[in-house]
Amino acid sequence: MTTERATPESFADRSGRLIVTSWPLLISGFFAIYAGLPWLSPLLRSWGFERAGQTILIMYRALCHQLPERSFFIGQYQVCYCHRCTALYTTLLIMSVIFSIGRWQGGISTRLALLLTLPMAIDGTSHLLDDLLPGLGLRSDLSAVGSLNFWLRIITGTLFAIGVVLWAYPRLQRGIAQV
Repeated sequence: MTTERATPESFADRSGRLIVTSWPLLISGFFAIYAGLPWLSPLLRSWGFERAGQTILIMYRALCHQLPERSFFIGQYQVCYCHRCTALYTTLLIMSVIFSIGRWQGGISTRLALLLTLPMAIDGTSHLLDDLLPGLGLRSDLSAVGSLNFWLRIITGTLFAIGVVLWAYPRLQRGIAQV
């Protein structure tokens, strides 16, 4: 009678299993860093670490227009992204954590996902057109916290992020489960 020894699991197998089982937490960790660094920049600058804060600000410059009138401030220092990006990436983080806990299987339809992204497409396009052709008057110049433009940016960024997670994450979960 022969007995077979169990082959020890390789590092690659253990790593792969960890990624397959923990991918929502890994994405949540990424979004925690990505959504948190813009808030760290003004804090670092206010604590006297100007170079570190400026480095983060410059890193995010390629990812967001960073217009001061459309951004939050901590003290006198600007957060590294705009109101819309704040809503979008914060919602992505929150929804990623919620998905990590619940792992629901059923996602929303592509049609509903597109419907949730449509307000941001319309609002963003109208802002772009107004920036390029200011005489059209497609929006108010008021962008301060609490203004209509502020709320439109917050709502459209939030709806977009909700649509992305509710559409993409269950599909990713099903695809990964088949691996």
